[in-house]
Amino acid sequence: MHPAELAILLHRALEVRLAALQALLATEDWADGDEPLHQVRVSARRLGAVLDLVDPGAYPGHKGQRRALKRLVDVLGLPRELDVHVAQLERHRRSATTPGQGAVLEHLLERVDRARAKARRAMHKELDELRLPDLDKLLEVPSLPAPFQHASLQEAAWACLEPRAADALGDLAALATQEDAPALHKARVRIKKLRYAVEALEGAFPVVPETVLAQLKALQAALGEHHDLAALEALLWEEEGPLRSRDRALLAAGVLDLLGEVAEARRAAFGRFQAAAVGQDPGAFAQAVRPALGLPAGEADSR
Repeated sequence: MHPAELAILLHRALEVRLAALQALLATEDWADGDEPLHQVRVSARRLGAVLDLVDPGAYPGHKGQRRALKRLVDVLGLPRELDVHVAQLERHRRSATTPGQGAVLEHLLERVDRARAKARRAMHKELDELRLPDLDKLLEVPSLPAPFQHASLQEAAWACLEPRAADALGDLAALATQEDAPALHKARVRIKKLRYAVEALEGAFPVVPETVLAQLKALQAALGEHHDLAALEALLWEEEGPLRSRDRALLAAGVLDLLGEVAEARRAAFGRFQAAAVGQDPGAFAQAVRPALGLPAGEADSR
């Protein structure tokens, strides 16, 4: 169980993030717009990150609430990915230098638009069937543990962050040596969760560790761009094969040209990740975060 002071801090963080999600969900037709849908997904992730930090036993509906939020994020996943693909292809279309390039991109956009419309229909059906538990139950003041515990708020906050830092940053050096899209995507999710955890625990810091948050955001941004480009690359390969097999040589060649551009951009994103990952590991995180909490930096490995 968390000390009472940390439990109160996390409950306040939960209140703020729950209010933000509820406001977004109350917006009419939020699921029909690209950006509102994205914001709901991000907000649900942020709330889920706090639920991962609180003591489950203090919240009777915790398990069901957490499962429902994860389901909401998952339901919105494919439509969001296709929205990103459309935006990427539109940017390429606007910068096309020949009518042939424009024709290839219009063909791809028509294909992706059809897939997106289908995904949106499936999403709406799943959202209609998805019954989020009463989220307001999370606002009930939980039963807090006895305050007579030895751990300070700062020590308790570090106990929350330490395993998450090990999970998120422990293998960055290895990931930076060889490009592996699925592994990099998983790393991005872990880094995002660590960043959200630091943000949720900001009240425990005498001074918010802005540099640490900026470093995590840079890693997340580079990995996010890499994932989007790798996903677009996979989609383009799926398109190129059938075009070639149907003797659509011009379209297939145009897709291959675009694939070359996307692959180059993906490699550049990986390079940005490599640069951002230099010096980022659990030890460096501890050296930066523990003093920001007012704790001795040298005690990071003494637990």
